[in-house]
Amino acid sequence: MSKTITVEELAANLEEHLAEAQAGESLTITKEGQSIARIEPAVKILNKGVRYPFRGIDFGPRPENLKTDGAQMIIDERDYERNEKKWRP
Repeated sequence: MSKTITVEELAANLEEHLAEAQAGESLTITKEGQSIARIEPAVKILNKGVRYPFRGIDFGPRPENLKTDGAQMIIDERDYERNEKKWRP
């Protein structure tokens, strides 16, 4: 379900409109007849996969020509910086 409200209506009845969104209502906010924002129920957003966009992606094995572990390089760089040294390639 979708409902269109003005900025003024939203400001005057914010708690009521947020309760509607929590109950599953989508709200379109308009200003001077133009849509400027949408309020969607959180459940719908999570179901669309927005929160964890990379879930289920198989990145595959590391390429054979990659000899250095990227995570280890980051750890080494952090350790050098903590010891007030500059990164050495």
